Amino acid sequence: MKRRILGWAVALFFLTTTAAVAQGMEGMDHGAHQSSAQNGMEMGGTMIVLGNDTQEGITAMAHLRDIQAAMAKLGMDKTHHFMVMFKDMASGKDLSDGLVAVKVVDPSGKKHEAVKLMAMDGSFGADVALSQKGTYRFEVGAKFANGVKRQFSFQYTKP
Repeated sequence: MKRRILGWAVALFFLTTTAAVAQGMEGMDHGAHQSSAQNGMEMGGTMIVLGNDTQEGITAMAHLRDIQAAMAKLGMDKTHHFMVMFKDMASGKDLSDGLVAVKVVDPSGKKHEAVKLMAMDGSFGADVALSQKGTYRFEVGAKFANGVKRQFSFQYTKP
């Protein structure tokens, strides 16, 4: 029981830390940020910017945070925290209310069951297991207040 509570506390810490970093990144040139993050210079090499995808006037920006070491200490198999933020391009407003889930497609092509992303401080996130080397695809489904469903796609190559 104590291990489970500690696991949730650590996961909550990573969620809030990631959300705070994302809020601080609002308005930044994410193209420049992506190259520094990939070189391991941003956030001690732990934050990975996956880029943007725009669908029907909504832009999604996704990140990964490497949490493998912390989770391994807790005996958990999750390796990364996946986070996505949405912005309505017409109004410029962030979208923080809605239903969002991600399906991870691993390097072998296997599509894993959808994981519901938790809304938190203007972003949505969940911990995922990326255990193999190779290219992962993240298929994000979102439904906001207007009821329109959108699909966004991102990818990451794990060395």
